[in-house]
Amino acid sequence: MRIENLCVRRLIGDAAGATTHGHKIALKGGYIYQTFQGGYTLTPLGWRVVRNIENIIRQEMDAIDGQEILMPVVSGADVWRESGRYDTVDVLAKFKGRSGTDYVLNPTHEEVVVDFVKSVLETYRQMPFMVYQIQTKFRDELRARAGLIRTREFIMKDAYSFHETYEDLEQYYNRCLDAYTRIFKRCGLKNVVDVLSSTGDMGGSVAHEFQLINDMGEDTIYLCDCGYRTNKELVDEDTELCPKCGAKLNKVRGIEIGNIFQLGTKYSDSMNLTYAAPDGEAKHPIMGCYGIGVGRTMAAIMEESADDKGPVWNMATAPFAVHVIGLADKEGKTLPMAEKIYNDLKSAGVEVILDNRDARAGEKFADADLIAAPIRLIVSAKNLANNAIEVKYRVNDVDTTDMETSFGLGTYMSETVDAILKLLGK
Repeated sequence: MRIENLCVRRLIGDAAGATTHGHKIALKGGYIYQTFQGGYTLTPLGWRVVRNIENIIRQEMDAIDGQEILMPVVSGADVWRESGRYDTVDVLAKFKGRSGTDYVLNPTHEEVVVDFVKSVLETYRQMPFMVYQIQTKFRDELRARAGLIRTREFIMKDAYSFHETYEDLEQYYNRCLDAYTRIFKRCGLKNVVDVLSSTGDMGGSVAHEFQLINDMGEDTIYLCDCGYRTNKELVDEDTELCPKCGAKLNKVRGIEIGNIFQLGTKYSDSMNLTYAAPDGEAKHPIMGCYGIGVGRTMAAIMEESADDKGPVWNMATAPFAVHVIGLADKEGKTLPMAEKIYNDLKSAGVEVILDNRDARAGEKFADADLIAAPIRLIVSAKNLANNAIEVKYRVNDVDTTDMETSFGLGTYMSETVDAILKLLGK
């Protein structure tokens, strides 16, 4: 990608209407564009980050035997009436078709997945299994805030598991809990904790939230040095004492980026989903569900890591791995050299962006801070005079062992390209 062709508008100064640091950076860097209140268009930069997060999620869901499906954004109201939630979920957006049929914009997909599994599940031998999707949701929230932190339309990974016994559900639930921990770590989030939570509208007996500890979060969570963690719904507000060890709980703010639930038979019972047990009796399968806000994860990374210059992505989430910047010289050598490095990296399969514009160095560096590729290569007359390329690193997760702060050009620049490929593990 050449930066002049990137369909993104970066802003100078503060972004109007942004209320948090991460939201300001997302707008300033051109990662999101507000289409309506609570609904955002992801620009090519934002979509690249979200797609990278989705790839991490898919890898971890597949690793615990998940099977990816895709359910519709819209469903008929009948499945929601069947579960009993049509008139109880306050964020449910409803509308009528021209034929008079009642429809729902799905805020979550428990009803839809149970309806689907009815067509598949016959016998206990098919369980356990888990299906998941990465799909758009809509919730008619009264207020939206902080960019992608709280929206009305959003991308969510939701997964649903089906089991014969509660013991089997608990084992799989713990596998999902561990997978979520890996997902957020791979995304570069450092201060994520899993906390006990109430089940709310979802139902079931056990639930955990994954919270990013952050001052701008709208959730209150309680932590104890003994390892006990919970949200405010499960705390005795009068004492705020740990039920495990009796110590005073530490109260902090958090951004919820994921949740998991042991649903039990709430939906399989109400919607009459059954299977043939070993004795031939028809029984209701036991369910778990597991959600991650994909766009909210991107926003959480910005809230936690962005500095005054721009976002700080790790190599797994960055929109581009390498940013090549050519600074024009009178001899006309630097821009062709930057072009050559860019083409060689692109041919080697590296996600790379080139800035060979006729622009001031300060403008190029400011834009590079907002794009925030982990590796930045600067081709300047001063560097070329030393037969070298300057290398700067945006984050500290790049393995720079035995690497200098510049690469020798070598013959046909092979040293530069080989060194980059080594950093990227290619």
